[in-house]
Amino acid sequence: MDQKVPPRVDPESTRYTRNALTRTSIGKTVSDHGAAQMDMVALRAYRLGRVQEQLRKNDIPAILLADPIITRYATGIRNMQPWSMHANNRCAIVPAEGKAILFEYAGSEHLADTLETVEISLPSKGRYNLDAKTYEGGKSWAEYIMSFLPPQKVGKRRLAVDSRVEYFTGLHLQNAGIEVIAGGRMLSEAQKIKSAEEIQCIMASLSIAEVALHRIKQAIEPGKTEIGLWSILEATNVEFGGEYIDTRLLSSGHRTNPWYQEATDRIVRPRELVALDTDMIGPFGYDADVSRTFLCPSGRPSGEQLTLYGTAYDQLHHNLELTRAGASFREMSENAYDLPERFKQQMMPMTWHGVGLCGQAPTIVGRGHHEKYGEDGVLEEGMVLSCESYCGEVGGSEGVKLEQQIVVTKDGYQLLSDFPFEEELLSRQF
Repeated sequence: MDQKVPPRVDPESTRYTRNALTRTSIGKTVSDHGAAQMDMVALRAYRLGRVQEQLRKNDIPAILLADPIITRYATGIRNMQPWSMHANNRCAIVPAEGKAILFEYAGSEHLADTLETVEISLPSKGRYNLDAKTYEGGKSWAEYIMSFLPPQKVGKRRLAVDSRVEYFTGLHLQNAGIEVIAGGRMLSEAQKIKSAEEIQCIMASLSIAEVALHRIKQAIEPGKTEIGLWSILEATNVEFGGEYIDTRLLSSGHRTNPWYQEATDRIVRPRELVALDTDMIGPFGYDADVSRTFLCPSGRPSGEQLTLYGTAYDQLHHNLELTRAGASFREMSENAYDLPERFKQQMMPMTWHGVGLCGQAPTIVGRGHHEKYGEDGVLEEGMVLSCESYCGEVGGSEGVKLEQQIVVTKDGYQLLSDFPFEEELLSRQF
């Protein structure tokens, strides 16, 4: 396989030349012409516009964002994102019309100076400990936030909030006279259709992930540890301007069954399977979410390994072919691949899921799971999904995880990930 070399990234630039990210043309969504340019201003304008469209549609003057990923989606600000996921002082107000207001970690306000989506960036008044014992502090914070809300002619002032706004924070806003509205569904709706620039961002992440997969595959040999192999993914991502990894889902041998076991210092042995899920947040903050399973040399795969891999491969590609604009989630679930009985107990209920700045809605479940776990909806052109398969028997020695990332098109789907599958594990002679 030819190794792709992703471009180095300047996240502050307004335009980014996409070298070496050539892929098959994706309809009207992305056209490849060698060194196409990504317009970061257009990217930010589209995303802010999508949020504001939802606010206007629901007659809500503004939304308060505390989730750093959603704040980045709406404004373009990248500031201590992993840290902000467990801290609670940064936030933003996005009005239905106009530019956003950021409340930033004190001393970092200047990071928004070049963002045309932001009206002003102010030092935050922390929401720490806004519980029942600190009512006066909470009241002061809520009144401060109220002073930045758009004027409202009649009725109680309305403000949507995302899911990271804590209970007591919402309570203080209510006590200040604000009607607090859950904004999660609106934000999910805003993010579901990707622009051409967003898909280019995803392709940039996937290009780096595929370099890492190539390097991991080449590095697999007896004596390597799971964590050592996983570190290749982390190092490659950072080397080419990526940001962080959401999980450490890499396992080997018996630890591939059941799935969802993160990397340890376990030593990989000859002829064992090594499975991983990238869950990689690359440059521009977009998720590369693909899975592959490899065979540690040397020797031929066992009959059971061939069965596991072949079944997971068939499951994946059957379900990919159900993907098209207009397909209902129920229809997809009911027609999803029917795993052999011995593998059903450990099947992954989540078969398709949305992907953007992280894994996101929709979640579409596999056969037999819609009534219990499914949601209603219809696929739309421009959605980006990952399609997942897993095959492993309860008490079995190993399991196989495979996953592809795609964009939904009018007539079906277009692959965004194109790392090859393992020919030695696809032999049908078993």
